Amino acid sequence: MKLKNIIYTSLLSFGLVFTACNDIELNPAQEDAVDIDNGIKDLNSATAAVNGMYDLLSRVDYYGREMMVIPEVASDNILVSPTNSGRFVSNYNYSIISTNGDVEGVWNNLYKNINAANTILNFADNGAISGATDAELDEIRGHAYAIRGMAHFDLVRTFAFPYSTTDASVASGADGNGGHLGVPLLNNYEQERYTSRATVAEVYAQVIADLTTAESLLPTTVYSYSSKFNVTAVKALLARVYLYKEDYTNAFNTAKEVTQDSQYSLTSNASYSSDWNGSVSSTEALLQLPAFSNDHNGFDSLGSIYVKDGDDGNGGYGDLIPTSDIKDLYSSTDVRADWFREVDGIEYNFKFPFGWTNDVPLIRISEMYLIMAEAAGNGAGSISEGQSALDAIKQRADVNASATTATGATLVQAALLERRKELAFEGHRLYDIVRNKESVIRTDLASPSTIATISYPDYRMIWPLPQSEIDANNSINENNTGY
Repeated sequence: MKLKNIIYTSLLSFGLVFTACNDIELNPAQEDAVDIDNGIKDLNSATAAVNGMYDLLSRVDYYGREMMVIPEVASDNILVSPTNSGRFVSNYNYSIISTNGDVEGVWNNLYKNINAANTILNFADNGAISGATDAELDEIRGHAYAIRGMAHFDLVRTFAFPYSTTDASVASGADGNGGHLGVPLLNNYEQERYTSRATVAEVYAQVIADLTTAESLLPTTVYSYSSKFNVTAVKALLARVYLYKEDYTNAFNTAKEVTQDSQYSLTSNASYSSDWNGSVSSTEALLQLPAFSNDHNGFDSLGSIYVKDGDDGNGGYGDLIPTSDIKDLYSSTDVRADWFREVDGIEYNFKFPFGWTNDVPLIRISEMYLIMAEAAGNGAGSISEGQSALDAIKQRADVNASATTATGATLVQAALLERRKELAFEGHRLYDIVRNKESVIRTDLASPSTIATISYPDYRMIWPLPQSEIDANNSINENNTGY
């Protein structure tokens, strides 16, 4: 069975017009869809296809919510509220199974993005797009390579143990160099979808190749609202990939390059709290999902899961609340403590204060400073530059924070602590725990039966492949160990 290459007629016809709930599909069941073979013909339709590819990032089952929330609720930052209506309980309780809807939704949506990227590359490479200059074709290709690289990376870090895993009891073939199974690589137009899993090393190599190619094709200028990859945003994602691979030299050097781009800068201490009022500063966000009043996920938006009454006047569920663990990390002089607000006796997370219309940051420049610090502690780059990078984040948030003098493993732990504080609720926490081979330790529990400790390498730290994929794909005959 091959992936069908389908895209909305309206998307191709009008280019920049989106529907309110990000419901662009690549699904042959859609009644108002057309075969993309007859859809991408010129610059306008190619631009529409690129926009549709980015719009898939905003889906509930990608960065619109699930990939931002699940790594937090499955860690030590979030617990289900006393009034929780049942959302994310299985993630919190580590009771995910292969037929879970989130598992299948994330898997399918990321491969839709990959398929869309491969389709765009096919038409751009085969001279099928009329009216486009070489520079415009390069830009179209650059976006496709960037999105394909991002999606494969998100898949491999979610459905496979980290690159340096050595425990073959949880990851068959683990050798410390990515020898264990990752996810299927789909790099060609109309490629057979049901293919075997590539190794983690093979996936990382393709991700790095795709992002390096995207860097050579995209413009350096910033897109409006930082809504698309440019050269610097691609470098930032590369820095993240290198960090996860534990290639600390490339992580340090690439992150440092990003911090030297004068188009971006850290928001000041005085502006930091207000900068989270539903939007993120365009100088701080390298890549984000901008929110508009007519283009959002409604009650399934990111803010809605955290707050019952958003500052934009839209209601929410308030199903997930911050743990005392995370709240206690912030001093009284830390501006980030403003994220927490008590309503009717319950303290909620207002980092995303609008119920429906928050900008969702995917990559911020603050992460680059933290990557430099962590990489320096692991022996890369300059210790003094790593310490200064960490101080830039600490002292931006808390003017009373002391200067960093730590080196080596102590600097790494200081950087990880600051990552937890700075990037809280942005979809990083569980990944940071797992890639550093640490355990999830919860001290604030929703109930006496809540699992308090998940010791690395517990098989539940990664997701199972969807059962639907196992059933349909003759090249994959077993799931991840433990499922």
